[in-house]
Parts: sequence; C-alpha cells; structure tokens
Amino acid sequence: MKKIIKFLDNLSPCDVHLKDLPRKPNGLMNCSFNEYGQIVKRSGYSKYNVTSLGADHKITGLHRFYTQANLKEFLCSWNTKIYKLSETTPWAGTALYSTGITDFTVTADKDTHFCDFSNHCYFVNGTDGVFKYNRTFVRKMGITAPTVKCAGTAAGTLGYLGAGVYKYKYTWVDEDGYESNGSPVSDGITATALATISLTGIANSTDPKIVSKCIYRTSVGGAIYYYEGAIANNTTTTFSSTIADSSLGTELHTDHTVPPKTSHLIAKRRNKLYLADADYLYPSHTSDVEYFPALWAIRTGNSQKIMGLLEQLTALPVATEDSIERLVGTDEDNFEFINSYSTEGNVAIRSYVNCDNLIVYLGYNGINYFDGVTSGIFSEAVNKYIRDNIVDAYASLSCAVYWDNKYILCYPKTGTVPNEAIYIDLKNKTYGVYNYSFSCFSKWSRGTDGLRLFGGSNTIGQIYEIDSGLDDAGSDIEAYDQTDYIDLGIPEVEKNFYKIYIRCEVTTESTLTVYYQTDIDTEASVTTTLTAGKDQWYEINLPGDVRGRAIKIRPRVSNKLAITLKGYMLQYDTENLRI
Repeated sequence: MKKIIKFLDNLSPCDVHLKDLPRKPNGLMNCSFNEYGQIVKRSGYSKYNVTSLGADHKITGLHRFYTQANLKEFLCSWNTKIYKLSETTPWAGTALYSTGITDFTVTADKDTHFCDFSNHCYFVNGTDGVFKYNRTFVRKMGITAPTVKCAGTAAGTLGYLGAGVYKYKYTWVDEDGYESNGSPVSDGITATALATISLTGIANSTDPKIVSKCIYRTSVGGAIYYYEGAIANNTTTTFSSTIADSSLGTELHTDHTVPPKTSHLIAKRRNKLYLADADYLYPSHTSDVEYFPALWAIRTGNSQKIMGLLEQLTALPVATEDSIERLVGTDEDNFEFINSYSTEGNVAIRSYVNCDNLIVYLGYNGINYFDGVTSGIFSEAVNKYIRDNIVDAYASLSCAVYWDNKYILCYPKTGTVPNEAIYIDLKNKTYGVYNYSFSCFSKWSRGTDGLRLFGGSNTIGQIYEIDSGLDDAGSDIEAYDQTDYIDLGIPEVEKNFYKIYIRCEVTTESTLTVYYQTDIDTEASVTTTLTAGKDQWYEINLPGDVRGRAIKIRPRVSNKLAITLKGYMLQYDTENLRI
C-alpha cells in the first residue's frame, strides 16, 4: 500500500521538519534556512566600484570609517595605496594623500587592519608602521624625537630667571596635540639674576603633521625638565626663556615613544587602543591613544605571534595559534593575562570575529568559538569537512564575517586563495556552503545607510556588495539542497518510490531539476516548470522501478532568480521483509 512521508517547514506539523533531514556540511549549496525553517536561495553580489582599482593585486583591507559626527567614508587597501571610495556612482577610488600633493604609499599587498577612535581612523599592515587618517591626510603615528640639541646665551635684566645654570630640551607637537619625547639636553647655560636666555638651533621637523614645538627647562641647578612655553609653528628656531622657576609647568614626559613599526593588528577596547607586534601587546594611554609606552608591553604566555585581537564584553581575548588568553584590567597597574581553558588557537587573523559577544575563529581543527572562559566547536561534521578540503599552506588567508546570524568563513578549498565559504547559522544551528571567493569582508552597521556587507577580490582591485541582487556580478547562481540518504526509519526493508512532491515559491517562471538516487542505483533527475507568483506543491512522477532501502534527493536550480523551498513529500510503498 502506498504511503506518504512529509518533510515540511516549521509552520506545519509533519513527520520530520526540513531542517532535520540528514545532510552533509555541503548539502546546502548557496542556500540557507530562514526563520520559518524554509530553504531560501542566497542573494547575489554585485560590483561596487564600477571600475577596478587595477589588476594583479588583491584587496588587502576594507573599512567603513565613522567619526563622532557620524560622517562616513569607505576605505580600501589595494596594492601600495589606501583609497577612499566615492559616495556616489560609479563609486570610484581616490588615493589618500600624506601631504597636499603626495600620495600615501606602503609596501604592496600587505594585509591592512583598521580601527576607529574619536575622529580618526587608525590602521596597520605589519611592515610600514602605525598610521592615522583624519579625513584629510594620512599621517604616520608617533613622533620621532628631535636629535639636535639647542643652544643658548644669557643676557639682559628684563627676565625673571634666578642666577645659576639652566639646561633645555624641546619637543615636536603634531596637529592633533600629540607630542614627541624630548630632544638631547642642551649644554648648561649660566645666567645672572633677572637675565633672559635666548635659545637657538631649535630644529624644525620634516614630518608634515608637526605644527608646533614645546620648550622644557630645568629649574636653576636642577635635573628635571619642566614646561616653559611653546613655539606656535614649525619654522621658528629661536625662543626667549624668561620666566621664574616658580612659574614652570608640568614635567617633561619620557614615554611618548614611536609605536612599533611592525605592528600587525590594532583593536579598540573601551578608551584605549591596543597594538599587536609579533608576540607583544602594546596598550595605549587612556584617551591619549597615540602613546604606547614600551614599558607597558605584555608578552603572550607562550611567546607566539598574536593572531587575533577583539574586545569581548569587559575583556580582550588575545589569540595565538595555540591558545587564547584574556587581558583583564583597564590600566597599566592592573593589566593581567589570564590563561583560558582553550584547547585551540587561531590560524587565520581575518577569521577572528565577534559574533554577538562569542568569538569565533578558524583553528587547526576547524571552526571554534570562545565564550569568554573556554573554547569549543559547533560541529564536528563541519570541522571534518574543512580539514578534508582546506589547503593548509594557505589557510592563514581565510577570512570571515558575522552576517545574517551566520559565521561565514571563506577559505582556500583549491589553489592559493579563499574560494569557498562555509557557514554556521548560530541561531538555528544549521550549516551550508556558499561559492564565495573573497579576500576580506567589511560590514556596515551604523548610520543611515543600513546593514550592508562588502567583500574584496582575491585577484584585482574590485569590491563587491554582497546580498545585492539575484546574480553574482551577472552570473547565474547554482543552488541546491542535497539530502543524505533517507531510510524512513525502516532500513530493514526495501521501498518502491513513486513520486516526489516539492513545495516551492518563485516570483518568475523557472525550471526546477530534482535529482534522486537510491542506495542501489546511480543518480537520475526529472524536471518541472515552476509557476510564477505561486506558492504551491509540484507533483513529480518518478520512472518505474525506483527501488532501494533509502533515497536521497537534490532539488537544484541555476539561474538569476529567487526560490524558496517549503516542503518535500515522498510517495512509496514497502516490500516484504526478506528472511
């Protein structure tokens, strides 16, 4: 006697829900489950900058820069330059300047990581230094102290100096108010009571961001340097020292050293910035985020390179390839690395993503999460699939994003660049595969431009907007749901399969191909035409003698159209149990 078994969405009572059918990690190709337990074909992606920035170099960084006033710029790292993309079509890229006439350049093809703080965008690439962008110019962060000492002579009776010997230092100050360490100390200058000391040789800086200088001196016969005054430009090389010791200001600082040139990661946590340089973590001053005192540097417990740096609630999880440690405390006097109960570290810097305060990343064993205390995995099946398919030599190039409740990892399945994406839906615990091929991602989640996702090309200066339209830059999207073998819970008997019913919703007439295969046969297919604007069941008759103990099906489309699969049914009967 013929029977029907139903596999429906979450809105309908049934034998087994669609979501619970057996599938391997790549069973959902370019599809995912929506909030109703229905299978939807993913959206496409389109070119964002109409004209590529150029050929033969990948996009090495993408960032949406926000200021305190909610002003926005889209920044892109490609080849040797940082580009600002136009806010109007055709979204062309314009190279940023380091001065009014000079392009800002860096070493080609270095992965670049960005971070906003106040009205500046800071970025690093592991080779050329730490940089800041103020929506006008790119500046190298940190100020190298002057190397030339000043000189001076004492004369006159119009000042307030006491009789004795004085020594001087000076500093350079940039357009944002950040200051270098002091210059070499001058020779001692002897003054009589009420004299004025005229300083000369106060060197100008060649750094375009320097706009002024500060003068520091000792009290008479002293050894500590205090602020006396400023030169309000980077051209004047003289200064008159006249004030009494009692009027001197604050002490000259000694910890405004230039940040490490080879910093490869940057992150914000509360009101500090943090730099990763090899196996050292450098915290900045509070609010004055361009000072990274070398004495505050903290080394990872296993002395391995830092591979991930992201704020998570009140802590800063710092990943290496073998571990995750938490930086707790908020200031240099209470900073502490605490070992976490993590059995797996991070192998791809761009895979390290905060997913609703769960840190998710790629380890040697596959996709892992860190909840703030310990690490774990979501699915051994997914991790086995990654281990079986990833090109280990290029695993470090993998990149990820948290989007539409999914952790999406783009990794190198073949060749030398990421060319397949596997996702884990953190809300409904499903997984699948997208045929994405991106070098990095950028997510917009603030302001009036809504949630938008962008990806960079692995080969040229092309940026794509993801989840945009129904095709991939003009190409069809192949999508299917491939179940594993369904034995109906009675594997001990053979079945005859007569019909497959598919419930679909489409907006445009299209063709659905349904592949099927029993455990004793090869794959075959039948097709049906889907009616535009209809949400209905389609009855697909199978040819005679489709027999086996189990069957798997694969509804498939390849087009530029949307489709939602809402249910399957199988019509079958069973043979007698063989003895």
